Amino acid sequence: MANFTPNAPRSPSPGQGLPDDEPIEETITNTGADMNPLPAEPVPGPAVPDVTMPAPMPAPNVAAINTVTPKRRGASISAKMIVTTTLLLVVIVALFGALSVINTQTIIDDASRQKIELFEKSLGQSAVGQVRALGMSSVPLFNDSKEIDMQNAVNALAQSRNVDYAYFVYANGNVAAHSDVNAYPAASADTVREYKPISDPLWPEIQKRKRTVLPADAKNWLRTKDGKTAVFSTTVFSEGVSVDGTPLGEDKGTLVVAYTLRFIEEQTAQAKIDKKNAFNKAWIRTAGIGAIFILAGLLLAIFQAMRISKPVKALAYRANQIARGDLDTRVEVTSSDEIGVLGESFNFMADQLVVLLRQTAEKATMEKELEVARTIQETLVPQEDTVDRGHIKLAGYFQPASQCGGDWWTWHELNDGRILVVIGDVTGHGVPSAMITAAAKAACDTVRAMTNDRITVTLLLEIMNRAIFESAKRKFVMTCFASIIDPKTKKITFGNAGHNFPYLYRVVNGRGEFGCLMTRGNRLGDMMESKYVEQSMDLLSNDVLVWYTDGIVECENDRGEEYGEKRFRASIRRAAAEEPGQLRDTVVKASMQFFGETPRKDDITMVVARVA
Repeated sequence: MANFTPNAPRSPSPGQGLPDDEPIEETITNTGADMNPLPAEPVPGPAVPDVTMPAPMPAPNVAAINTVTPKRRGASISAKMIVTTTLLLVVIVALFGALSVINTQTIIDDASRQKIELFEKSLGQSAVGQVRALGMSSVPLFNDSKEIDMQNAVNALAQSRNVDYAYFVYANGNVAAHSDVNAYPAASADTVREYKPISDPLWPEIQKRKRTVLPADAKNWLRTKDGKTAVFSTTVFSEGVSVDGTPLGEDKGTLVVAYTLRFIEEQTAQAKIDKKNAFNKAWIRTAGIGAIFILAGLLLAIFQAMRISKPVKALAYRANQIARGDLDTRVEVTSSDEIGVLGESFNFMADQLVVLLRQTAEKATMEKELEVARTIQETLVPQEDTVDRGHIKLAGYFQPASQCGGDWWTWHELNDGRILVVIGDVTGHGVPSAMITAAAKAACDTVRAMTNDRITVTLLLEIMNRAIFESAKRKFVMTCFASIIDPKTKKITFGNAGHNFPYLYRVVNGRGEFGCLMTRGNRLGDMMESKYVEQSMDLLSNDVLVWYTDGIVECENDRGEEYGEKRFRASIRRAAAEEPGQLRDTVVKASMQFFGETPRKDDITMVVARVA
């Protein structure tokens, strides 16, 4: 009897445990029977595709190199240097001129702004004083309704060059006196006057601003819509106002004086004219000075370009000679600057070129041989297409760390309907390890053929152990896990030769839990007389089995961190509801995102199965 315990250690070494996942326990009766191993016989190798090995590549015939050299197209290096230097000088001069113009315009703008601010300050102070004094003096005029005196006052104000218009308005909105006598007839002692209400567009805002203290700050001025006039107003009370501006008596009316802001408009227009003149003068001055610098720079660029391009042309000529097959040509080095260093490097390159050509030919031959070896090894493992046998679906993944790998897996449907799944990992990777996987494949196929598929996992492991021991002479060993799934009894029997314990993911009471197919045994090829134990357990519908090699959990990212069992199980848990092919792709994608661009140090193999 064998106990199946979830979350058992992945390594066959005792005493190790997984830190996560809750255990589930099942007591399984071992139903497998041991069979005596077959006598040792020569193990036939796997079928090899008809591939013609490439013949060794001979050393290159330098004399046979094509001597047709394409003609140089485009401008010479000296012309490019001259044009580039000239363009650079033009750009620098243009930038200098632009900065000069910008600075001049900034100075003009600052001067204009200062004049405007000074005008506004002066106007504010004079207007506030004038309107306040006139408002105080108009108290008896309003009290006694002396409209003729009011008219004389606004006419006098209108004569000022800074005043656009002025008027007195009674508290009821009727005009008492207005400088525009055409719109508002003046009072006369000889006629009875007909009052007209004020129609100033700013009158509603003036009424909102009834005040006795006037704003001198230009930001608080009331301006006409076109911004050309600033309007000041003060409310006149029957008894005037106190020193602090408190109104005394009743509201008699309002004094309104509009001051022109033509100076600001004139100053702005003059600033535009000044900036235009400064712009023209600056560019003329810059163009004259820039032309002198550009001419001097052009002459210097021509001299320097000729000095640099001459040895470069000589180097290009020698390079063309080598391209034509003359590997004996060399460059005469006469300077110790970068051009001289380039010439020395060119001569060293010519010395090494023949050696590199031979090495390239040898490497190409070796790469072709390795490619053939990889093609052969790819026939040892099944395709990545999902296998669907009704009662079980499985999908595999195989990725060697180099052109040839030491991982291997296979599956077979035995004659009685059982499914055989074998996965193995040879120490190391590369061509030697790949040869051992070929021996394992041959041994597996031989056992199946000789027993007519009536095999057990223990018999299979013992035959494979002997074949690998005889082939590798203990220089290479192989971990291996063999499983046989019986669809009739829905039972899996398994044996282990030092391999990672496969995972079983099962949903219990709505919660997914991990378990392991746990059994131990010596690695294949360690000892001739090694024996292996067969364990078994029942499977349930929707159980997920995952066989894998240690490459996927031990490969590292660019920070030296291993992917690890916890991340591996987490990726399985996230995709456990998917079909085996999709589950495999999801798990592989998660690991590859973790590895990033870091080269893998070991082969990666994984097989995923789902019980129907």
